[in-house]
Parts: sequence; structure tokens; C-alpha cells
Amino acid sequence: MNRATPRTSAGIVLASLPLVAVCMLGPSWRYAAVSVATAVPLVVLLIRIPHRSGTDRLGWALMAAGTAVLAAHNVHNQVALAGTGRPAAGTLAAATLALGYVLLVAGGATAAARFAGADRGGMLDAAMVGLAVASLLWGLVLYPAHVRRGSGTGTVLYEMSLVLLVTALTGVIVRLAVVVRPVRTAGLYLLVAVTASTAADVAFTFTESPVDHLATWWASGLCVVALVAFAAALAHPSVTAAADVDPPASRLTRWRLAFLGAALATNPVLVVCLQLAGAPRDPALVGGGTLVMVPLVVARLAQLARRQGEAEHLLHDLAAHDELTGLPNRRTMARHLEELLDRAAAGRSPGVVVLYIDLDDFKAVNDTHGHVVGDRLLRTVALRIRASVRPGDMVARFGGDEFVVLLEGTRATGTDLAARIETALEPPVTIGAVRASGRASVGIAVTTPGLETTAERLLERADAEMYCAKRARPASAWPPAGTAQQLP
Repeated sequence: MNRATPRTSAGIVLASLPLVAVCMLGPSWRYAAVSVATAVPLVVLLIRIPHRSGTDRLGWALMAAGTAVLAAHNVHNQVALAGTGRPAAGTLAAATLALGYVLLVAGGATAAARFAGADRGGMLDAAMVGLAVASLLWGLVLYPAHVRRGSGTGTVLYEMSLVLLVTALTGVIVRLAVVVRPVRTAGLYLLVAVTASTAADVAFTFTESPVDHLATWWASGLCVVALVAFAAALAHPSVTAAADVDPPASRLTRWRLAFLGAALATNPVLVVCLQLAGAPRDPALVGGGTLVMVPLVVARLAQLARRQGEAEHLLHDLAAHDELTGLPNRRTMARHLEELLDRAAAGRSPGVVVLYIDLDDFKAVNDTHGHVVGDRLLRTVALRIRASVRPGDMVARFGGDEFVVLLEGTRATGTDLAARIETALEPPVTIGAVRASGRASVGIAVTTPGLETTAERLLERADAEMYCAKRARPASAWPPAGTAQQLP
């Protein structure tokens, strides 16, 4: 079963179809057929659990537990029918049915946790749309039927909760089947399962006898279809793809917002329309449906706020840093320099030092070996400069092959740092088969405490000092003879 193929699922469906016909033979046969059908997905789950791992295994174990509880519920019905002529009723019967559904949903959510986490927005939207459909189904179809039958408040609330749960799950499964192609076949089997389950609930509501609480045979037949389709989904090899694929990008477009707005408005609009038409309306639908819907809306808004914050942070980072080296860019450097100059002018720092760094041989390297080598050289130079400065000093890319270092201190501080940087940049940079020069000339400009000057003037002085240092250095003979001319 671990090496399941699409034929495995098809075989399960074909082998189980006779159980639908068995439902036509009488009440005892119906519940026996449903009990046998419940065993089919349980067997598939138990066979495949050992081959799962991590949260995936936990999810499958929860689904197995839920299916086992539903199997116990069906056996309980069969025993009660044999003894009293009617299916089981009361707290135990209701609790096992509800617990089985809850465990199934929890298991499915756990098994698909990775995908659901990556597609949280899409899943929340799908659940909200499913709840809107549940409101229409309950308010227009099922609740009026319960009113005609004289169902008690407890029964109405219990049935409404199951409808909301199953239909919200249907929305999530539709989302999974539509957007994730590798999961589509298993998703379609699951869609058949939850649709048949919902249809069975409608059939039981409309055809159940008030005397012996037995419904028509095809209501049980729909239960068999739901269970067999569930087993086929579990046996299909595509069912595990949700744990391994990434969901497509999901955007909250105007049309999608309008659709979600309509879903949120479904409950109140439905109640108003029913009241105007004089039709029976369920007050619990507005309260219960809203209690379920509001947390989903809040979770969706929280996700949107988080995504907005992440986008703003990314934009700020892109606007403040150089894309190639990751260093602060010219704009960020200028803003920081203005702050340092204000501190120095107010006498709150020992002074401001600007180091203006220009690579001596970058043009030759770039022209000889191309932009790929040139870009790698700039990144390596940036790393070496950053490793040379103190914590709190700023290293920025000024443009091209020019870098600027800003720090607080005296000329002696700047001179020591310039020497460290020149030493760090002296060794050639090996890039593949190329040995490139990272040697640089450094100009120093300093302002003292209490002296007012501008960032532009200080940078001009540092630039002029850098050119003086460059002219004073011996001419470079780069690239050296024998250097490879191409990257490997």
C-alpha cells in the first residue's frame, strides 16, 4: 500500500461499489454496509502510517483515530438497531459522531500543516467561503426542515455545528484541489467525500422518520460513497504531495476582497431576507456563524498586517543598502554623516573622520576579466573593509569602486584605520582562475568638536586627499603577466 498507484484508488472504488447496492436490502444491511465502508479508510490509514514521519505521521494517526471513532459510532448504531429497531440516540451517539469529525479535521490539518502554513491566506479565504455556503445551506434548506420536524434546540445546534465544520472543510479541499496540481486527484476524491457526506446529512434530515429515526436507503448509500472516496484519496500517491510542494503566490485582489466581503455579509443578509419573506430563521446562525467567522477574519487581517510590515521592511532595506555589496548606500551614508556632524558641532563627540577609499586597479580588472569578476571583487573588498573597522563604524558604498567609512574619533584614529584597511586590501583576490588586485588609495578628512561644516564639504576634502594619496603611490602593473583571462 505504501507503493500505491492510481490503480489502487480505482480498485478500492470498484471493489466497494457493491456496498451501495447492499444499502437497498433493508435497515440492518444499510448500517452493516456503512460499518464495512468505514473499515476501508481505517485499513488504508493503518497500513500507511508507519511510512509517514514527523507531523505527517501525527496527522495520519489523528485521522486513523477519527475514523476508528466513526467506526465505533456505526457499530453502535448497528447494535442499537438490532436491539430496539432504531439507530442509536443520545449523548454517546452524538459525541462519537462529533469527535470522529473533529479528529479527522485535526488530522488532515496536521498532515497538511506545511502547505497550510505557506498558504495560510488562501486556506482562510477558502474556509470563509465554505462557511458562507454553509450558512445558505443551513438557513434555506436544513433549518426549515428541522423546524417542520420539531427538532429540539440541542439537536439544531449540534447539526448546525457539523454543517459549518464539514462545509468549511469543503472550501479548504476545493482550494487544495484547484491550486496544487500534484494533489489534484487526491483532492478531487476528498471533494467527492465531503460533498457526499454533506448530501447524506441533507438526506437524513429530510427523509428520517420521526417514529423509528430511519432514513431512506440512499442516505446510507451516500455515506458509503463518502467513506470509499475518502479511502481512495488516502490510497492515491498524490495525497502526500501537499507536504512537499509550495503553494502558488496568492494575492488579495479587488475581486477577491469583494468575494470575501460577500461571504462575510451572507449571514446578516440571509437573516434579513428570511425575515422579510416570513420564513423561519435561525437566530443561532447569526451568533454561531459569526463566532466562527470572526476569528478567521482576524487571522486573515493579522496575516495581511504581517505581510505589509515585511514588505515595508524589505523596501526600506532595499532603499537603504547597496544591492551588490549589502553595504549602506550613498543616501544612507549621507544621512548618517549629517547626524555625526551635528553631534560633533554640539561637542558631544571627539570629532568625525571620513575615509574615502578608491580601488587602484579596478578598471583594469573589470576591462580585462569582465563585470562578473569585477562584481565579485567589489563584494570581497567590501567584506575586507568591514572586517577592518570597529563596531559602530559605518562602511558604505559610495558608487562604482568607491567606498566611504564614517567614524567618530580624531585624525590619529582615522590614520590607524586607513593603515589597517590598506593592509587588508593589499593581498590579491582569487576569483576562480583569476588573481585580481584589491589595492586601494585612502583619503582622510576630519572635523573637530565644536566646528560646523557640511557633509558635502567633508566628503570633498576626503576625495581630494584620496587623489593625493593615489598620485603619491607607484603606478600599478596590473594585471600581472600570466594571469588567466577567463573564468573557468
